[in-house]
Amino acid sequence: MNDLILSKLDAATITQASFPVGHVTGAADAAGTALADDTAAVQLVDSDFGKTFACALDGAAKTVTLPVSVTVADIGKSLKIYQTVSLVGSGVLTLVTGTGNVLALNSAFVGTGVTVFRPDDAVATTIAITGAATNSAFGAGSTIKATVVDAGKYMVEILCTPLGAGNDAIAVS
Repeated sequence: MNDLILSKLDAATITQASFPVGHVTGAADAAGTALADDTAAVQLVDSDFGKTFACALDGAAKTVTLPVSVTVADIGKSLKIYQTVSLVGSGVLTLVTGTGNVLALNSAFVGTGVTVFRPDDAVATTIAITGAATNSAFGAGSTIKATVVDAGKYMVEILCTPLGAGNDAIAVS
């Protein structure tokens, strides 16, 4: 059967231009800059897509802003943040979608003690993750993945690995 199909096919007329060439949008060769346990705000940029970031934040308050004004050309691009220590007591990690962006309603946040599972409106731009002294939902090994799903929209997935019994760590605004 394949021989019959191939005999009918004039392979000389098929060119690479006839078919879209796929590309990987969610991977990069370089690692992202480490997110230190300090209060210095971090502004991520387009060249950070595809990177992974190690976050050592435990007791400080830090804001991380995603790349601003994403477009349809950015759909599928993503980045990940891996929590390397437990976010405790006074620790607050705030994730902001950046100018021109909102959280997609299909964003999801899961973990022991977490009660806010999705944004409740289409204009939310900020996720605050608050630690707890002995029962923190955002313990070492927790992850955040932010993926562009439309012009101006990030789907953010947070998977919490708890320290102890976890806590109601996530607030969205």
